[in-house]
Amino acid sequence: MDIKSKNKYVNIIAFIICIYMFGLSALSVSDFIKNRNYLGAQPYFTSWKFKNELVGYFNNIQALNGVYKNYSQKSDDEKVSNEELMSSKDVYDSNLRNKENEINNKYKNDILVAEKEGNKVVVNSLIKAKNKELDELKKENTKTLEDMKNEIALYKTKDYENIKRAVGKNSLKYYITRGKNNIIDTNLANVSDIDLYIKDNALYSIKFPTQALNNNDGMVSINQWVGTSAQAYFIIPKDIDQNSYIYTNYIYYNSVGQRIIKEAIIGAVSFIIGLLMLIYILKKNIEEMYFIQKYTKQYNNIPLDLRMFIFIIYSSVINAYINKGGFFHKPYNFGQIYKLTLIAFYIFYFILSFRDAVKLYKNKEEFRVEVKNCLINKLSNFMKESPLTQSTKFKVRGIIILTFLAGIAILAAFIALMSGSMLIIIPTAYVFCYLLFILIYSFNIMRVFGGILKGTEEIVSGNLNYTIVEKGRGDLFKLAHNINNMKASFKKSLENEIKSERLKSELITNVSHDLKTPLTSIINYVDLLKKEGLSKEETQGYIDVLDRKSQRLKILIDDLFEASKMASGAVELNMEKVDVTALLSQALAELHEKINNSSLIFKLKVPKQKVYANLDGKKTWRVFENLINNILKYSQSKTRVYIELVVEDYKIIITMKNISSYEMNFDKEEIFERFIRGDKSRNTEGSGLGLSISKSILELQGGNLSIEIDGDLFKAKVTVPSFPMEG
Repeated sequence: MDIKSKNKYVNIIAFIICIYMFGLSALSVSDFIKNRNYLGAQPYFTSWKFKNELVGYFNNIQALNGVYKNYSQKSDDEKVSNEELMSSKDVYDSNLRNKENEINNKYKNDILVAEKEGNKVVVNSLIKAKNKELDELKKENTKTLEDMKNEIALYKTKDYENIKRAVGKNSLKYYITRGKNNIIDTNLANVSDIDLYIKDNALYSIKFPTQALNNNDGMVSINQWVGTSAQAYFIIPKDIDQNSYIYTNYIYYNSVGQRIIKEAIIGAVSFIIGLLMLIYILKKNIEEMYFIQKYTKQYNNIPLDLRMFIFIIYSSVINAYINKGGFFHKPYNFGQIYKLTLIAFYIFYFILSFRDAVKLYKNKEEFRVEVKNCLINKLSNFMKESPLTQSTKFKVRGIIILTFLAGIAILAAFIALMSGSMLIIIPTAYVFCYLLFILIYSFNIMRVFGGILKGTEEIVSGNLNYTIVEKGRGDLFKLAHNINNMKASFKKSLENEIKSERLKSELITNVSHDLKTPLTSIINYVDLLKKEGLSKEETQGYIDVLDRKSQRLKILIDDLFEASKMASGAVELNMEKVDVTALLSQALAELHEKINNSSLIFKLKVPKQKVYANLDGKKTWRVFENLINNILKYSQSKTRVYIELVVEDYKIIITMKNISSYEMNFDKEEIFERFIRGDKSRNTEGSGLGLSISKSILELQGGNLSIEIDGDLFKAKVTVPSFPMEG
């Protein structure tokens, strides 16, 4: 019993040492990668920090030999150029104008409002206040050219002194030769051979131009300035001032490089110790490793996909935590132990995850079982078996995934908070956005659902004019849309029923009237013929009237039967290739006498070539006859009638336009109903079936008849499919 207990504690200690050693190794590797630029013979002189220092130093030298060349020997007038003075004056004047405009704009709107109201007192007060501010501005800005010149000279002198001081105090030495005469510019004393000086006295030196630069290197500007006709040397002497900025950085960079080498050794030793401890632990029996088995069993109860998500997020957080700040520093403190413990805990977690991944890789059957038990797989199966629609299922999946990620984000934020990492911003921002999204989404769902509920209550109560607002997308939008469609269909059906009842009533009235009128005339004239003593002329006149009325009655009955057959579809069509232009011309010729007897002026526009269509010629001729008769009956006298035939996109379109002789205050769709006339008084002859029959004839042949009304303009448009036109 004592031996088992002893082995148990030995194993636990070995495992703790193992994960701490791996943790120490991970920290050393991270620090090595992060600070690898400090390695090398002269890490500071190859760093961006020194390069920036060198470029700044060069810019100062350039200024002393350019803008400020012989500056101390110049008079005050020579120190400021006319261009600098004029530029300064332009800026000064521009600023003054801007301030004046600000004052004017400040009062402009108030003055305009007061002028519009006619309040002269306020206008004068505002103008007075504005002029006062302008006067004060002018008093404050009385700078002369001389004042500006003195300011520029003072600024340039200070800048010159600062640059001169910066160059003089800097530990850098420079030696520049330019031009054909090798004019030397240097801050070195008594140097005749620069190469020999560098060999004997330089801690570091760099010569320009140099090829060892890329386009992103800050020192490219020095290369460009030097060009091909000059040479420039920058030197750090061995006897550099040890209190100087450059020397301090030089020593620091070297010390960091030495520290990195020591850390690499520590990391390697730690890794070897940790690996040996891990090998020792893995050789033990399962029973002796019960403490690992215990956590492994609990860990394996988590679905595989959730374990993967946790691993990715946890690894990212730890990686950011390791890279934040340093570990190998003095003085040592508790924070370093805390950081190492967190990394060791992650190493323990990593070992468990790695061990689990290896086991699943070797055991394919167990891997398939784990995949089957994945959280996403279970949710997917649940969604497939659910009666929800695809849109709702998609949204539910999205919300579940977002909620799942929010939980992981909270965990990551907690870990980041414990480690003091700035990475806490990312999961915190996600959780905030998630909560905001859920709040807005829930509010919108409740608002839309409330609108649908209210709409159904209104519709149930009989308010068929109420329309549910259709917002957004998804099932609630479809539900609202479907309810609106159902309501609209029900409303339309109800309106059609009411309209049908009205039209039935009108049909009975119209049929009664149109049949009764000629029938009454026939009865009356028959009674007159029964009387004795009628002359032959009177008898013949009565017979003529009877003939007309009986023909009228026959036409009404024939039209009624034809309309009935059209409605039932019991019509035989003799379809053939017909020249529509000729058919239209024939209809006009048949009605030539009526057209001539009218006061109407017919304008015909048809193509010269033949236009063919697959039609029943006789029935289509009837359509043209009906439309032209309508024009003759209902057109305003002495007006023009336009008939046009065109072919567009394999369609023949015949348009007939006329000016109505009466007010067309009816629905253009109702004009196609049976026994409906535009002439409400029904004083003109006709059955009221012509347009209805014509529309049915065209529709049976694949065509269409449409009516357009614009004020007193009546336009009928016949459309039929055409054959290709012939020349």
